[in-house]
Amino acid sequence: MTFSARLSSHPEVALEVTGSAETGVYCRPAPLAGKADTGRRRAGHLKNGRSVTELTAADMLRLLSAGASAAILVALGDGPLRTKELTERIAGYAPRTVYRYSFKLVELGLVDREEEQGVPSKVVHSLSDPEGRELYDLVVAYASTSVQPLPNGEIAPPDWGPLAVFADFWEAGIVDALAHEPRSLTELARGEHELSFHQIGRRAALLSGGGFIEEAGGTGKRRRYTLTAKARRAMGLIAGVGRWRRRHAVGTGDTGLSAGEAAWLLRAALPLVALPEHGGKRLELRIAPEISRGEAEPVWVAVHGDGAVVSYPDPLEGVDCAAHGGVAAWIDSVLDGPRNGLKMEGDDQLILDCLRQLHATLWRDGNGSAAGAAKAVAVRSNGA
Repeated sequence: MTFSARLSSHPEVALEVTGSAETGVYCRPAPLAGKADTGRRRAGHLKNGRSVTELTAADMLRLLSAGASAAILVALGDGPLRTKELTERIAGYAPRTVYRYSFKLVELGLVDREEEQGVPSKVVHSLSDPEGRELYDLVVAYASTSVQPLPNGEIAPPDWGPLAVFADFWEAGIVDALAHEPRSLTELARGEHELSFHQIGRRAALLSGGGFIEEAGGTGKRRRYTLTAKARRAMGLIAGVGRWRRRHAVGTGDTGLSAGEAAWLLRAALPLVALPEHGGKRLELRIAPEISRGEAEPVWVAVHGDGAVVSYPDPLEGVDCAAHGGVAAWIDSVLDGPRNGLKMEGDDQLILDCLRQLHATLWRDGNGSAAGAAKAVAVRSNGA
């Protein structure tokens, strides 16, 4: 996804170009004669003292949905922009809003803010590397598969808003509850969370309007809801957020998502897959925590006769394939296709076909191709 720059009436900042055909071209401000460079402002925490390391996966979804945050990351994807250029590039937001959210991204270490002294002074914003650049890659990959772009190529701001509400349902375990079968608001309110019936109802209405859940029969309080394909594809975004946290926001050995969250993700995403050649077969997946010695989280899946893949909350007898691995191995398999680190018993072709198709389905762009979006979330040379 590319964006053409809009030129302002102010003199342009000199740029030097780095990068390669493989990594992409990256522009950064070059030193200007007679101008003192005060250095880039970078941080890893907010003014209220909350560090980026304290942001959970749900918090990261809220960050992307908040105001102009995602739009700023996308606008900076082609290279640094002066403040005025940044505000002109982003449709649908007042300059004051762009200023406010750009400062938040600077405080989190996702955007660099470079001040060049002079009359008038110049402020140039750019993605931090690698933190901001990798989050940008993920945002663009998700946008290309799940978010409607505007005719000019920019992202429609309202499309990001429901992610904050979806984050509430994710954090409360409600997404997992809906992954298996349709549930009523009354049933969802009985879960182990702090949301009331009315809070769930309000959020359900917003998610329904945003295309993340839909009605599946019943009336009144017995009306039942289920996840849409859009909500299930959002598991790719959550997997990417988990790996981003693993690389940049948590301590060594932390996986970015818990074993329970990885299990939620797989239960919600796997019904996107169709495996008619494996009709009638059953799988058992186990996700092991990599820090504690807790028990592995189970995921039970059956392939119906027509190829539909369905997750079940209870153990299945007579499984044809069992696969076991740590959180990182499973998340990387979702983002990159089947990876090393998974131990398989039985019909290993079943799990390989399942994971390959899941990867292709999650990262297929609007033209029906998974290549472009998948490349944006591919494992980098550090192998993290």
